[in-house]
Amino acid sequence: MAKYEEPLVHQLIQVTKKYLNAFSESTENIPLERYHYALLLIDENGESLTQKALAKLLEVDKSFMVGMIDYLTNSGYVYRETNAEDRRQHVIKLTEKAKEIIPEINQSIHTVNQKAFGNLPDEKVNLFYEMIGMLQTNLNAHNTHEIAIDYQNRNLST
Repeated sequence: MAKYEEPLVHQLIQVTKKYLNAFSESTENIPLERYHYALLLIDENGESLTQKALAKLLEVDKSFMVGMIDYLTNSGYVYRETNAEDRRQHVIKLTEKAKEIIPEINQSIHTVNQKAFGNLPDEKVNLFYEMIGMLQTNLNAHNTHEIAIDYQNRNLST
């Protein structure tokens, strides 16, 4: 019997490293280092998300969101358009370059998720997502400080 209880974060970090490594390999032909999922969210929401709305979906702060959008803009994947209804807001729009790679990003995520879940039955996969949701709810009840993690598309040693 172990003397100390293993922190949950240790297992989560191990899974994250392995997942990101598999995702990196799956997206090696996509000329984008990070923020793939943000492009999918922008597309899924009909290019109607403001920076603030996207930040809320991704659960990141305003300064992180500005850096993310700047990176995606400078890389030629998105642009900001002033909201006609509220000129203080910027709606994030996709470029043609982004629209061309979105199916590849989506396929890569699907492939890696399939690999991660292997031959687990749907009930187990659904239970996993339910448990992750419960963990987040339980931890949201505590006064926590946000931690920013900058994932970059690089091979991670496991």
